[in-house]
Amino acid sequence: MSYGSAHLMHAMLDGLRYVLWVVVSGFAVVGAAFYGGSGVAAVWQKAGPPARRRSDEIAREAAEGIAEIEAFLAAQQPSEPPEPPPAPRPKRPPTSGEAV
Repeated sequence: MSYGSAHLMHAMLDGLRYVLWVVVSGFAVVGAAFYGGSGVAAVWQKAGPPARRRSDEIAREAAEGIAEIEAFLAAQQPSEPPEPPPAPRPKRPPTSGEAV
């Protein structure tokens, strides 16, 4: 093997080793962000202000509205089912004297 090809081969292996270290480091960073991120987010949410909630007035009005709708639907008499539409009649073939 000549000196030039050996030097090129070592340079290529050094480049491959560099790329592999970058890939392995990337996997480590992604794993740390994936597993550590949820833990940090949980602590952050606990330390922050409480989540906003609807006011009790809105919840009360919604419950009253739902109760009114249920009472209205319960008072409705079930009507007779409508008659089904007539079945479509098959088209008859034209006779010899009719236009198509």
